[in-house]
Amino acid sequence: MKTLNPQHMQARITTEHLRWAQSVHKALDGGVDMGVPTGKNSAGVYNTFDTGNSSGVLIRVGAVGSTEKYSWSSSSTVDIKHNLARQPIGFKIVDKDNTVDVWRTALPTATDIQLKTSSNMVNVTLYIF
Repeated sequence: MKTLNPQHMQARITTEHLRWAQSVHKALDGGVDMGVPTGKNSAGVYNTFDTGNSSGVLIRVGAVGSTEKYSWSSSSTVDIKHNLARQPIGFKIVDKDNTVDVWRTALPTATDIQLKTSSNMVNVTLYIF
């Protein structure tokens, strides 16, 4: 199904409605994405992301002592500010550099999710949704 690009309506509708219409247009044309990579770490792995048009966020969690925005503590835990403005349903590991398991240690809130890992020496990218 192809949709008509809403850009031609720019002069007739508010900016908020135009953004909404463009997002719907992009999704219907097969453009759903989880996030857009915006940076890489020194190893060449994507570690920063802009929010895509889905209802989650991509977050990179580095090994203990790493320079990533989030990293596992020496007790293998991390508290992530996800900015979803709602309680997340859950999370998925979308990238890892070794065998690892990750689980939540408390009920997530509208602002935070607390996670623990089986190894604090593993780097992971999580999709929190």
